[in-house]
Amino acid sequence: MRQILPVVFAGLFLVSSPLFAQPIRPIDGFGNNPDHPAWGSAGTQLQRVTPINYANGINSLGGPDWPNPRLISNTLFAQDGLLNDPLNLSDYCWVFGQFIDHDITFVPDGNELIHILVPVGDPWFDPFGQGNAFIPMNRSLQAPGTGTGSNNPRQHLNNITAFIDGSAVYGSDLQRANWLRTFQGGKLKTSAGNLLPYNTLDGELDGELDPTAPHMDNAVGLVDVLFVAGDARANENPLLTSFHTLFVREHNRLCDSLAVAHPNWTDEQLYQHARRIVGGLIQAIVFEEWLPAMGVDLQPYQGYDPTVNPGIFNVFSAAAFRLGHTLLNSNIMRLDNDGNVLPEGNLQLAQAFFNPTVLEGIGIDPYFKGMGVQIQQDLDSKVIDDVRNFLFGPPGAGGLDLASINITRGRERGIPGLNEVRQAFGLPPFQNFFEITNKPVVASALQALYGDIEDIDAWVGMLAESHMSDALFGETIMKVMEAQFTALRDGDRFYYEIDPGLSAAEIAEIKATKLHDVLMRNTGISIMQDNVFAAMPHEMLCATQLTAANIAGGLQTEGDAGVSNVTMKIHSADGAVLYDETSSDAAGLYDFGDRSTCDGYLIEPYKNDLANNGVTTLDLVLLRNHILGVDPLDSPYQLIAADANRSQTVSTTDMVAIQKVILTIVDEFDNNTSWRFVPADYEFADPENPFADGFPETVQIPNLLAAQTINFIAIKIGDLNGTADPLQLGDEPSDRSDDQLLFAVEDRELEAGQSVEIVFQADRIAEMVGYQYTLNYDPGALTFAGLKPLALPDFGNENFHVMEDAGAITVSWLGETKELQAEDPLFVLSFESSVEGVSLSELLTLDSRYTPAQAYNRELEVLGAGLQFISSEGIVPGQFALYQNSPNPVRSSTVVGFYLPEAGTASLTIWDGSGKVVYEEEGQYAAGLNQVRLTKAQLAAGAGVLYYRLRSASGESTRKMVLVD
Repeated sequence: MRQILPVVFAGLFLVSSPLFAQPIRPIDGFGNNPDHPAWGSAGTQLQRVTPINYANGINSLGGPDWPNPRLISNTLFAQDGLLNDPLNLSDYCWVFGQFIDHDITFVPDGNELIHILVPVGDPWFDPFGQGNAFIPMNRSLQAPGTGTGSNNPRQHLNNITAFIDGSAVYGSDLQRANWLRTFQGGKLKTSAGNLLPYNTLDGELDGELDPTAPHMDNAVGLVDVLFVAGDARANENPLLTSFHTLFVREHNRLCDSLAVAHPNWTDEQLYQHARRIVGGLIQAIVFEEWLPAMGVDLQPYQGYDPTVNPGIFNVFSAAAFRLGHTLLNSNIMRLDNDGNVLPEGNLQLAQAFFNPTVLEGIGIDPYFKGMGVQIQQDLDSKVIDDVRNFLFGPPGAGGLDLASINITRGRERGIPGLNEVRQAFGLPPFQNFFEITNKPVVASALQALYGDIEDIDAWVGMLAESHMSDALFGETIMKVMEAQFTALRDGDRFYYEIDPGLSAAEIAEIKATKLHDVLMRNTGISIMQDNVFAAMPHEMLCATQLTAANIAGGLQTEGDAGVSNVTMKIHSADGAVLYDETSSDAAGLYDFGDRSTCDGYLIEPYKNDLANNGVTTLDLVLLRNHILGVDPLDSPYQLIAADANRSQTVSTTDMVAIQKVILTIVDEFDNNTSWRFVPADYEFADPENPFADGFPETVQIPNLLAAQTINFIAIKIGDLNGTADPLQLGDEPSDRSDDQLLFAVEDRELEAGQSVEIVFQADRIAEMVGYQYTLNYDPGALTFAGLKPLALPDFGNENFHVMEDAGAITVSWLGETKELQAEDPLFVLSFESSVEGVSLSELLTLDSRYTPAQAYNRELEVLGAGLQFISSEGIVPGQFALYQNSPNPVRSSTVVGFYLPEAGTASLTIWDGSGKVVYEEEGQYAAGLNQVRLTKAQLAAGAGVLYYRLRSASGESTRKMVLVD
């Protein structure tokens, strides 16, 4: 979310026309509609848009046979734990809703008592089962002259203006409005800390009480010194008080700006124009932000309609708009500018009612910060105990049940049952309880309580209804909200978009202003989400003037070698959407370029190729020593590399997995990739067991504020000694020792149909702890028949892999050889011969064709491995050979291998079926195994068969390869 940095414009909301050339909204709302001057004004009757439901049709409480309100509350509305709003709306939603409620409707209580009887044995209000407990309640004040007969039923007055006009800030009568004014520079009174004024002579906390101060509700009586605001209920809780304070500050800020722009304006001019703008801002927030956040989508504004009565509906005041009571949280969060809980701690709602002292010293900022972080409760048939059992005090000591009061309020105000309300707003009635809600437990409870679906209290049923798609509430509340707020907008001659006292520029500025902007202008908060009605953890907030920032980094092994060709993926912060991919270069660096700030991202490296890169039998030796405790691996990265099967443990099963790769039985690790990556700045809690707490393999950027360099440690699976080629060139290690472990076999001339047993010996075997190699044979002359272990310990079928078509046997062995002698026969390989008169030395070679030829001594030095043939005439030299390219068919690249008995010049020629040469190369090559790596692009040919020939002084041979798309 992008934060708009708070800037106070000296010329904000300037007017280009004389102020008093246009009418001013009356403080009491009277005369807004010249044809119906009382519509919407303070002291007018609430509109009845639903049938009257008094028991006697005149004035007695409706639903005399309906269930006891406290019974309904205990059965249906008791809430255990948090039930967060699925729309993720913040506490701003319900608190601003309460502020708007106090701006548009106030029906005071009269003196008639209608106490709510408490069921015997109520766990909170009658724990000893005395049967005489009740919840005190007064009936709403009756409109004078009503309630005299069925043709003149009881009605109720709205004590404040119905218009969204800022009356919660300024008041709805001149006496209150004037008391709140300083009559200097157009400003409103404030107290120390730029808080609301207190009801004292000097407006300060420690002043003497002012007998002329407007009445402020004080249901708890905790203190006598209260804040004074435009609405008498402003002290009800500190969150509500904070909103009253915010718009007083905005008014005074506007007065300063207007005074600079219009130095000749009087106090009255400044006050009235600032009031006009503040009312417009509140309207814009309601219609542009708050209602849409709840899923209320009104028809587009068509202008003022003098036939629309903007008065408040009785059903809205007494039932529908009391929805906010189920949204409350027990915990009031109080956070500093960095998102930390204040040293004073958070506050319980039950302790905050009519307690203005909780703003002393800390002001309003911590409350606004907390509102934006905390998710409000779901709109449902549940109400927190703070207002269901402890409203204004503990049970039996002033505590009330707001759920019971709301149910009774609907009955005493003549609100009909849910179905009659639905029909009044054009909705079909429900036929059974299970149509109301998709929660069977709630439907069953309603059925058990009411029995008859026509008897459901409107407030109870509205809260029980299943939510509409992407909306906070069900369709009945939605219909009431749409009708009421459309009337408040369309029936207001001073609605800000058509207010004749506002210039076009001012109207545009108001429409573009969000509640976020008002907060940033009038508090010390430096960072807040754009849409404050959507809850967001502080760490997810974004404050930057940059529109884009670079994301780049590098991937290096533990030995600081850059790793190329790593696929780098950038996702949305939750990983659900893949935005882009790139690859690391030869230095292991990657760069995603500039990315939008104030968005979240997830960076993921991925590489799963050449599983055998750097993986040798020496790694198995190291792994065995670790498992046996002889020489434990001392790096968390080595341990991760050793976990070949990704089991979060290191065991002999990993040795089996690694050996399969060495022998080329598989070309990928089972259940693992060939590389894993750990963020370079990650610190393992236990380096000796990196799997204990898990470790990250991606990096999440919750909000991009500035350029990010994100580095990873690259771990080649199976490579415990760091010999992998990070550039992926495919070359054999250049530091191979000339020292070799030579296997000796007896050369002989073969006969067709002969069974050939070849005994392998090695005069230096006692120095070794392991070896590996590829043994090549001519599959046209020899057929492999089996292996017989002899003196070499722990050597069997699991140590080799036969590839009959390729004429190759890969071998990998490790073990203890101290007791072996040079003349000991190690093992026997058996073949069937199909040729006559050919020497064995012409058919067998040992090299690195598939598995590199290596041996490892007790100092863990890497030696070469070779094969020598012994005849009666001595050692027989190796033979020239051209091997089948691998892989074949070729999709992207391939390797052509060949063996030269002695160093010299060799040329490789490749041609297609038409005889056209597509590739040629000539060079000097060493004795032994050599390789030429080719890409498909180098071959410059389409799909089909190619032929390749190698010529050297030692011999000439031709094979064919296949290219595929």
